[in-house]
Amino acid sequence: MTFENSLTPYQKEPRLLLSIEASTSILKMFRKLLFAACVTLLLSSFANAQTSNPTARKFDEFGDIFVSDLIARLDNLGVTLMNEPDAKAFVIVYRTRRDLPGLNSRYAHYMKSYLMQHGVAADRVVIIDGGVASCLWQELWIVYPGSAPKLREDTYANDYRPEVYKFDEHYYEFESDAFDGTSYVPVPPENLVDYLEAYGETLLKDRKSTAYLISFWDAKRGKQGGAQRILAKERQFLIKEFRISPARIKTMVGGPAANRKVELWIAQPGYRPVITSYRATRPGPQD
Repeated sequence: MTFENSLTPYQKEPRLLLSIEASTSILKMFRKLLFAACVTLLLSSFANAQTSNPTARKFDEFGDIFVSDLIARLDNLGVTLMNEPDAKAFVIVYRTRRDLPGLNSRYAHYMKSYLMQHGVAADRVVIIDGGVASCLWQELWIVYPGSAPKLREDTYANDYRPEVYKFDEHYYEFESDAFDGTSYVPVPPENLVDYLEAYGETLLKDRKSTAYLISFWDAKRGKQGGAQRILAKERQFLIKEFRISPARIKTMVGGPAANRKVELWIAQPGYRPVITSYRATRPGPQD
C-alpha cells in the first residue's frame, strides 16, 4: 500500500476538512445567537408585561362635600368601572380624632350602597377604614389584581377609649313615613349592615363591654312608636348577625329630638351613657 492510498479522504482533501470545521463553527455560533435572541425576547416580553400591567391609581379624593357633588363623583367612578371590567373600586375614609369612630365605615358604606344601586356588583367595591388622620378625607381608587391603594402617611393610631363613649349615630325612617328626598341611600331599618357592621365588630373585639342603643323620635311628628320598633330591629340584627349575647345589648328611648335617630354607645362594666335632652318641642301654629 502506497502512502497516498493510506491517507483518509479528509487527509487527501484538506479543503473538505476545513469546510466541515467552518460549518461546525458557524452552527455553534448560530446556536449561541439563537439562544441569546430567545433570552432577549423572553426578558423583553416580561418587561412589557410588567409595564403594561395596570396598577392601582387614585381616581378621586375630597373632604366633606355636598351630596350632589358626591353623587357626581360616584357616577364618574361607576362609568370608569364599566369601562374597566377587570378593576375594582376601593373606597377609603379617614376621620379626625374629634369624629365618631363609626364615621369611617358609615361613610364608606354610603358610597358602596350608591354604586350598587346603580349597577356595580358588590364584590367590585371594597371599603377601607383608613383610621385617624389630620382631617376628614375620602379617597376613591381604581385597583387591578396584584396591586393595592396607598394609604395616607399622616394617619396615626388612636386606641384611646373612655369607659363609655358614643361610637356612632344614624337616622331612621319607616315605609309609612313620607320620604323627603334628603337621603341618597336607604336608611335603617333598611341596609342595617351599613350602619351596624363596624359597631358589631367593635363589640366582638371587646367582649366585656355593653352595647347601648338609644333612639329618639321626631318631635314634629309626635310619634313615639317608631323609636321602640327601630330598637327592636337593630338589637335583633346584632344578635343574629354578630352572635352578640342579648344580655350585652341594652335599649333605651331617649325622647323627642329634631329628627329620628339612633345613637350607638359602648360602655364598660359599671358605666352607662348619659342621655342628652334635646329640648325639642312641637312647632306652633305660626311655624
